[in-house]
Amino acid sequence: MIFKRILMAFCFLTMSFNGLYAQNNALQADLEEMMQWFEGEFDNFQQTWKENEDNVDQEIRHERIHSIFKKIEAPKLGNNVFYVKQFQNGDTTDIYRQRIYNFHINDIEQAIQLDIYSFLTPEDGKKYAMANHNPSILKDIAAENLRATAGCEVYWKKNEDHFVGYMKDRACHFTSRRSGKEIYITDTLNLTPDEIWIQDEAEDADGNYIFGNKAGIPHKLKKCRFFKGWIAIEKAPKSDDYYFMKNIILHDQGQKVQLIDDKDGTKTKYAVELSEVIYASGIEVLKLAIYEEGKEKAPAYVWANPNAKQIGINIRTMSTGFTLIEAE
Repeated sequence: MIFKRILMAFCFLTMSFNGLYAQNNALQADLEEMMQWFEGEFDNFQQTWKENEDNVDQEIRHERIHSIFKKIEAPKLGNNVFYVKQFQNGDTTDIYRQRIYNFHINDIEQAIQLDIYSFLTPEDGKKYAMANHNPSILKDIAAENLRATAGCEVYWKKNEDHFVGYMKDRACHFTSRRSGKEIYITDTLNLTPDEIWIQDEAEDADGNYIFGNKAGIPHKLKKCRFFKGWIAIEKAPKSDDYYFMKNIILHDQGQKVQLIDDKDGTKTKYAVELSEVIYASGIEVLKLAIYEEGKEKAPAYVWANPNAKQIGINIRTMSTGFTLIEAE
């Protein structure tokens, strides 16, 4: 009888171990897939453009935000570490958030845990502001160089064709210096290979609104594709002399670049923009447009399939062309 009980216990432990091993293998596979989806740049230009086209009430419109998630080598923190920079209104200098993200598996939660770190001082933020272009400057970063708020971890789980991120209920909170009240933050996210939806909300201890979209609609950011191209514009009517600029890098989520002549550095009144938009009929297109300062409507634009790899304009007096930069 004793032997039988020992055998049953051994079988139970073996089954439990095998089950846990299989779960951990599945989580590891999910983590690897998520890291591929997560890296890149995301922008909600399309969302804000459509809200403007539809005359959505200003009270519930979304701010335009751009998120950069750049994977870095930071062995003192972990194997899946990202430098995060977010700016707004299409202005790369209008940075409102910088973070270090560390992803790892949480066996107890059976989820992918995201630890969020901020820099200790504004000076550190300035020091690392260009880390997305030079990630090696963060190679020695460690937990003691950063700040994390306990309870503000985000847990990710795969749900069919997307990942869902969530915080534990009322776990992330801090005391407001202004009001002295406790502020509770909730972060709900969805990630696919092509988009990330971010719903940040906060309320005080009495349930009063602090921030977040008042309609409860997340910021819907699309992953950027990058194109390389050129633009040429006639300097005067019927002239053979052109302003010309080459090696322009644009992403397809509403990035606009001013034409600065390669020859003498002249800053012109023209700009070129690449964007992915949805017209009233519901058709999604890739739009390439040339804008002139002081004029709301583009004097020249063209559209193509949103998955197009090349796009261009030629109306004699102005022309431009862009080709997708293929990922290595």
